[in-house]
Amino acid sequence: MLFKNLSTEAIIGLWALFACTFTALTSEVAPVGILIEMARSFHIPEGKAGLAVSAFALMVTLGAVPLTILTAHVDRKRLMLLSLSGYVVSNLVVAMAPTFGLLCVGRLIGGVAHALLMSIVSAYAARLVPPSMTGRAISFVYGGTSLGAILGVPGTAAVGHLASWRVAMYIMTGLAVVLTLCIAFFLPPVSSTVHVKESLPNIVSRKVMRTFLIVVAVDAVFFFAHNLLYTYVTPLLLAHGLPDGALSIALLLTGALSILGLWGAGQIVDRRPAAGMLASGMAMLVGMGLMYGHILPGWSSVGAVGLWCIGYSAIIPFVMSGAIRARATRADVAGAAINAASNAGILLGSAAGGVVLTHYGFAVLTPMAIVVALCGILIAFFSTSAFPHVLHPSEHDT
Repeated sequence: MLFKNLSTEAIIGLWALFACTFTALTSEVAPVGILIEMARSFHIPEGKAGLAVSAFALMVTLGAVPLTILTAHVDRKRLMLLSLSGYVVSNLVVAMAPTFGLLCVGRLIGGVAHALLMSIVSAYAARLVPPSMTGRAISFVYGGTSLGAILGVPGTAAVGHLASWRVAMYIMTGLAVVLTLCIAFFLPPVSSTVHVKESLPNIVSRKVMRTFLIVVAVDAVFFFAHNLLYTYVTPLLLAHGLPDGALSIALLLTGALSILGLWGAGQIVDRRPAAGMLASGMAMLVGMGLMYGHILPGWSSVGAVGLWCIGYSAIIPFVMSGAIRARATRADVAGAAINAASNAGILLGSAAGGVVLTHYGFAVLTPMAIVVALCGILIAFFSTSAFPHVLHPSEHDT
């Protein structure tokens, strides 16, 4: 059990970081749940509305690594508070935006905040626990992302359906304000004493860098595959016959199922990374495959999306712990690289998915996502240096 041998301060810290990833995930992908309402409000196609996701991801992709390096000497807790304040501003601008262009500006602000927060949160968690518990700590902290999928995204979808998408974003603003205050009081401070040269990747060992880059590449591929299709999951479910009024419930169920992925990953992430990556990728692949055509109608398709989300959520701890374990750079810079790669996948996936959906529909978009996911599985499975079959205790030691 993760908390059994940890101090009270470490436990409080992990729960605080859990709350941070919940807010971060919900803020990032809130447009997925209210995509249709946003598109109708601005009189634009759903594919173009997906740019609200792309704008956010763009800033994370460009800013994650540089910002993490430039802020290497800044107190970690101060950075967390600064990042959360950025979410407050971002969500408020989005809620008040009179035009879609200004809405995207608000999303760009959120992307900068996300670039900082999600780059340091895994390293922060790793600093709170012994090295042998790093993977489990990251799995727990990233459980906040699944809770965001369980409550946040369906919640914004429900509010958007019953009231308006703007009300949903005002609620997100209030949530970010409350969390910022909680973090100020309850998150244990972690100082940063690194030197600038330690911020840069170690290029002395080609093997180490190759392993690190493989992990980053696998992460980008899976995020690209997921977001090609999941950005447009609401119109996808409608296309499978799900009633419009049931969308928020469907997203709630798929989010609830995704927590199983993180739980399962936590059981083996520190022991059998290769098997975990294979199982996660296959769950994602099968779930996507069942969404092709009209194999499963109505509520049956929700189960397929749930299986797909279980696999997707399970991948996150494996790539995060794999990047840190490679020791090519500091833990927070490794987290920044994974964060940047993830959002490159989100950016390209949501943008490409919007174009394909607009011109060719799900008949082409769904198989495209399946093929990309299969590529991710094959790269991970044959890269034993990045994802070993068995991890021995000595491999956790720093």
